[in-house]
Amino acid sequence: MMPERKRRHVSQSMQSRIATVGLGDRQGIDLKRGRRLAGATCRWLRLSMAGMVAMAAWPWLAQPIVSAQEPDNEEFVRPKREFGELPSWQNQMGYERMPVSEKLLLGVPTRREGFTPRLTVTEQYTDNVFFTAQNRGTDYITKIAPGLGYTTSGRDGQLTAEYSIESRVYAKNTNQNSAVSRQNGELLGLWNVTDRTTLTMFERFESFQDPTEQMTPGVMGAFGRTSINLAALMVRHRLTPSVDLLTNYANFLWSTDAPGAINSMTHEGEVGARVRETQWSRTTVKYRFRFFDFQQGHDFQSHSALVAQELDLSETLVVSGTIGAVRVEPKPSTVEVLAQASIKKSIGDALYEISYMRDVFPPSGGLSQPLVGDFIRASTKIRLANDFLFDAGLTWILTSTRSDDLTVHTLKWNVGISYSPASWLVTRLGYDMFDQREDILGTSANRLANTVNLRLIATF
Repeated sequence: MMPERKRRHVSQSMQSRIATVGLGDRQGIDLKRGRRLAGATCRWLRLSMAGMVAMAAWPWLAQPIVSAQEPDNEEFVRPKREFGELPSWQNQMGYERMPVSEKLLLGVPTRREGFTPRLTVTEQYTDNVFFTAQNRGTDYITKIAPGLGYTTSGRDGQLTAEYSIESRVYAKNTNQNSAVSRQNGELLGLWNVTDRTTLTMFERFESFQDPTEQMTPGVMGAFGRTSINLAALMVRHRLTPSVDLLTNYANFLWSTDAPGAINSMTHEGEVGARVRETQWSRTTVKYRFRFFDFQQGHDFQSHSALVAQELDLSETLVVSGTIGAVRVEPKPSTVEVLAQASIKKSIGDALYEISYMRDVFPPSGGLSQPLVGDFIRASTKIRLANDFLFDAGLTWILTSTRSDDLTVHTLKWNVGISYSPASWLVTRLGYDMFDQREDILGTSANRLANTVNLRLIATF
């Protein structure tokens, strides 16, 4: 007869997913089954944007979304790790058994069936309130953001929705005070159509005034109302035990009221296949088509072919790489190299990640051409003590147009420490720096901003 402990060991299972969308303290950490379900949700996003739009930054910068189902009456014992999972402090236990304070320290909002209200209060100091190259001004800003989350799940899928609205008060520039200064909304649905076919739907909206607060990295525009919407529909079909067929559609809308800016809509379609050669290795082959639709001027389109490889060299070291080519029309003679590489390493109570990406991406900042970009990002999260978490990150982006009449260097780095005095409350003190150097038609400008933030998040 099977021993009782072994029976529990085999019978217990956890279903979890993680999707990441944000910078600084909103950066995500892969947990448990993040590689599998989040991969189905946003694999197409890994190479889409390279620091230009959320379509590429999604795996790194999205807010973590974790949900799970776990037995409540027995101790959780992991049968085995998922491929590439990092055996760090953040995934040594089941999600439901992880303290709420630990989830908050990880940047993971509390998830439970039904509605979850929360309140975020931030006090910020900035030395360039309007993010201008000249006439920089300081200010103190108070931000109050109530939010509401909803999660429901069943045998065949799960649905998660989030919405928050932010009001702010400026100490000096009182004319900027607004009851609705920023809005964020997100919808993520996962449906197991059959035991071999999975359908994933994702929708994200953000509206803001301060360009340094945009969650989709890219060229930061002028101070003023900007709206971004990203929608995606993804299908994965398991053809054989080792082969998955993939097909995705997405669109990305950038709209701003800044003078001279041009609104745009980018449509993207992908088809491909993923082959699991071994339990430690996966190869993906894809074809991607993008259509860049501009409110004014010429429209563009691009064709890309790429091959990606993921390797789990050990249970604490994961590497991935992609190589390919992209052709932009109406000038078919123009061919750009597409590339991506990343390394993720867990050491004790710390998680480190560094990545590089290059591609031709949808426009941001109100520009009227597709952009060629190089993107480098490094980040770390270290648990200092039971209730303290240290985080730091650096992002560098080099952006140019195919005609070389615009070049933008963007550098961002952040450092912070979080503390959770109670299961429902987390506080974070952080510093952020934004440096954007622009060369447009031979005219140079440098926009620099430094901010210090004290943030409190209460989850009810």
